[in-house]
Amino acid sequence: MRDRLIHTWNAGERYLAEGEYMFARRALETAEAMAWRRRDAAALARLYLPLLEACRQLRHQACAGHIIISPVLPSPARAHLLRADAGTFVGSGPEALACGRHLIIAARNAGASVEFLLLLRHGSVVRLCSPAAATFAAGLAVRWTVNATALAEWQDAGDPLVPLPRTGDIAPDRPEHALAAEALLVAWQALALRWLRRHGTATASWEEMALLRRTRQIDPACEPVFMRLIALAEAAAH
Repeated sequence: MRDRLIHTWNAGERYLAEGEYMFARRALETAEAMAWRRRDAAALARLYLPLLEACRQLRHQACAGHIIISPVLPSPARAHLLRADAGTFVGSGPEALACGRHLIIAARNAGASVEFLLLLRHGSVVRLCSPAAATFAAGLAVRWTVNATALAEWQDAGDPLVPLPRTGDIAPDRPEHALAAEALLVAWQALALRWLRRHGTATASWEEMALLRRTRQIDPACEPVFMRLIALAEAAAH
């Protein structure tokens, strides 16, 4: 088992060095799961940093590509995102969740840096959600804007009010692309930290680590979550 862990870990590190970030993530997450089952805190403490880097690179590549804000993702647009190896689909409506989840599976199999977020509406309020917590209560409020230099506004609860342009295919050369990309990068981490606040705390180290690992389902690239995992794993290893 230890040999398999080391082999998978080394493969992930090689993919990371070669810039094959999706394959690096897959290998490193497999190695992390092995180390977690063994309660190998020393291995976990060293695995989390390269895993964070792989996920961070994937996220930035996805936000640097086309950002499609649409109720559904037409087949040509889906094919374009996968061919381009990068992009983000922000979907809304009853079909968007299944469509987005199928897109993510296809992207992971193809090694593409493609992400998906969901918009949910209640009355006049629209919230941005992670597909791993696709409920209105778990989301962040969206402010539609035509101002390409708008910034996220922070509310009293510590959550950002996410500025987004109106629906459409936002190519990297459009002036509103930088707005959308920055807003989504802020939103991913805020969604994870909001989920973590809403699900309480754990007092024992391994229990807290388990909670943090579940938080990665909301945002696989959440830096504060990874930094806390590393600190807890290092403490458990001594």
